[in-house]
Amino acid sequence: MFLKCSTLRKSISFAFAPYFSICFSWLCLCPHGYTQTTGISEERKADKIKFDETDIPVKAEDIEQARINEEEIKTRVSKSIEEIKSLIAHLEQDAKTTGIYLDKLRQEKKDYQGRDVNPKFLELLDREIEVVKEKIDIDHEQIETYEDRITVLHDQLKVYAGLVVLLESIIKLEDSISTIPYDEAPAIRKEADVAKSYIIEIQDSIKEKEAVVSFFTNRVNEIKDKARIDEQNLARYLKSMKEGIGDEKPAGKLQEKIDSILRWKKTVNEQRITIFQTRLETSRIRYDVGLQAWKNAELNAAFLAEKARRLEERQKERRFKK
Repeated sequence: MFLKCSTLRKSISFAFAPYFSICFSWLCLCPHGYTQTTGISEERKADKIKFDETDIPVKAEDIEQARINEEEIKTRVSKSIEEIKSLIAHLEQDAKTTGIYLDKLRQEKKDYQGRDVNPKFLELLDREIEVVKEKIDIDHEQIETYEDRITVLHDQLKVYAGLVVLLESIIKLEDSISTIPYDEAPAIRKEADVAKSYIIEIQDSIKEKEAVVSFFTNRVNEIKDKARIDEQNLARYLKSMKEGIGDEKPAGKLQEKIDSILRWKKTVNEQRITIFQTRLETSRIRYDVGLQAWKNAELNAAFLAEKARRLEERQKERRFKK
C-alpha cells in the first residue's frame, strides 16, 4: 500500500537514519567546510544504500536542516570567495610592481656591462634577475591556485543546494506521481538504473580525490624542507660570491644585492608553501564534495527506484480494476 500524501509529508523516512547528521556535521569541522580526513573510513565504505524499493523516509525537519546548512555554506562560501578575490587582486598588483622592478634590474645590468666591473658582480645581478622572474611566476601560480579554490567552493555550494532540491522532490513524491502518465514507469526505471551505475563512478572518483589529498599532505612537508635547504644553499653561494668580488667596485652595492636576493628567495619560498597548503585544503574540499555527491547519488537512485515502483504499482492496480 502507498503512504497517503499527508502521512508521507509527516514522515517519509529513508533508510538514512544517521545520514543527515553525518553529512551536515562535515561542514562544522573547519572554516572552509572540509574535513581533516585523508581516507574513507571503514564505516563510510560500508554505508551502502539497499535498493529494496521500500518507502523513502525523509522528514520535514530533514529538509529544514538541509536548508539551514545550505544557507550557512552559502554565507561561508561567499565570504571565502570575497577574501580570495581580494588576495588575487593583491597578487596581480604585486606581479605588475615586480615586473617594473625586473625591468629596472635588466637596465642596471646593461649599464654595468659598459663599465669595468667584476664579472662575478654581473653574475650576482643575473641571480637577482632570476629570482625576481621566479617571484612573478609564483604570483601567477598562486593566482591560478586561488581561482581553483573558487571553482571548488562553487561546486561545494551546488552539491548541498542539490541535496535540498532532492529532498523537496522526495517529500512531494506522492503529489508528483498523480501527474505522471503510467506508461512513464519504464523510462523512470531506466533512469534509476543509470543513477545506480553513476554511484560507482562517483566512488571511483572519490578514491582519486583521496589519493590527491594524501599526495599534497606529503608534498607540503617536502616543500617546507626544500625551501629551508634552498635558502641555506643560496646563502652559502652568495657568501662565496662576496668573497670572490672582495672590495672591488661597486662594493657599495654588493651587500645590498645579496640582501635583496635572499629576501626575494625567502618570499618566493613562502608563497610556494602557501600554494601547496592551499592545494591541500582545496583537495580536502573537493574530497568532501565528492562524499556529498556520493550521498546525493545514492539518495537520488533510491528516489527514482521508488518513483518507478509506485508508478508500476498503480499501473497494476489500474489493470486489475479493468
